[in-house]
Amino acid sequence: MTMLPVDPARAQTLWTHLATWGEVAVHEVQALDAADWLTLLEESGALVRDAQVQPVSWRLAPPFVGLLNAHAQQLGRRLCFAVPEYRAYLLGILAEGLADAGRAGMTAELEAWTEDELALLLPELNGFIDHLERGVRLVDLSLAELERRMADSPERAFEFDAWDSFALGQSARPKALFEFALRRFAPASAALPVVDETVALLRALPLNREDGFDPDEPPLPCAWNIQRFGVLSSAALFDARGRPLFGEDSLADTLVEHLRDALVTHPFYAALIHLAICAWRSPASTMPKVELDLPSSGALHELSILVGSQGVGLVADLLGDLVRAQGYAPFGLVDGRVPDDLMGNLLRNLLELHILCRQDEQLVLHEDYRASLMAARLRTVFRPSKALQQSMVEALALRAIEGVGG
Repeated sequence: MTMLPVDPARAQTLWTHLATWGEVAVHEVQALDAADWLTLLEESGALVRDAQVQPVSWRLAPPFVGLLNAHAQQLGRRLCFAVPEYRAYLLGILAEGLADAGRAGMTAELEAWTEDELALLLPELNGFIDHLERGVRLVDLSLAELERRMADSPERAFEFDAWDSFALGQSARPKALFEFALRRFAPASAALPVVDETVALLRALPLNREDGFDPDEPPLPCAWNIQRFGVLSSAALFDARGRPLFGEDSLADTLVEHLRDALVTHPFYAALIHLAICAWRSPASTMPKVELDLPSSGALHELSILVGSQGVGLVADLLGDLVRAQGYAPFGLVDGRVPDDLMGNLLRNLLELHILCRQDEQLVLHEDYRASLMAARLRTVFRPSKALQQSMVEALALRAIEGVGG
């Protein structure tokens, strides 16, 4: 018999990590004490392992990426529901409960359940019932025979008390769990939007003094600085095995340079960096004038964009579209916009690392970063990005015109 982890609640650190970062690196697995869950969830299709022979990371599979904005326990429940043995166990609870309801003449209730909570689960549930009935309808079986068939089903051989407590919020005999399966498991059968693009996820990164950054302290591998592959959410300084990406000796001395390089690969940060590059060179180019406008009395999250001196809107409202323009699916937004706290963190990081600086009532490209753009080691960041920068500015200019027309 398959060995299943005993208690999903003990994997809370894994659920929290996956809900926060969308990906878990092999370096992090031991600290999360999650190796058994990773194997199980990979076999269940809920996690995808990288293509290397020796795995270095696992990420949420496309049908589950939509849970990145969910609470960690909700993510954990949905991943448990994807495990075939537990899913079959819950389908058995629903099948037995429906048969009991049919035997009791609860026609109205059955109609209501099948039109509401069970609507999306019906094809799978009917397939399960067909296999269970073996030519005799469940409602035509004697109560003793129905209970015997259910007790003899393979999924009832597992000890799922702790799973029920975590995923359904109640632990009891299977027959007593029908309502909990109906209210918790059945609605979770609704498919989440499948995300096929690489995901760009905005999370708070502690890269400024206000948020705990100390450039004089050698960094240690943490969730925010580990290299991610399928969900871009970090400022990578260490690979998935916890080894420095830039060499042991150079990391401490050139930390700020490495962080700048890392952030320009993060689509949320790249959007603002590219716009600041456009603003820096637009007087000498054919692009419209670009400005990142921040009144001296305004909070960082009130930063707005002007194109050709025409206001386009708040960066917090536009950043998701600018990430999409780079070919990524943006996550970490709330109602389509970057929350104020995350917007503030993002801009504090760019200011701290001397990528941007304040100049009058604008944020502009810092002179240190301008110099780095002309250096040979970063020439590839500057030159091939012109087409992307041009398309971003054109899209913003069109939005400004549409705003005037509206």
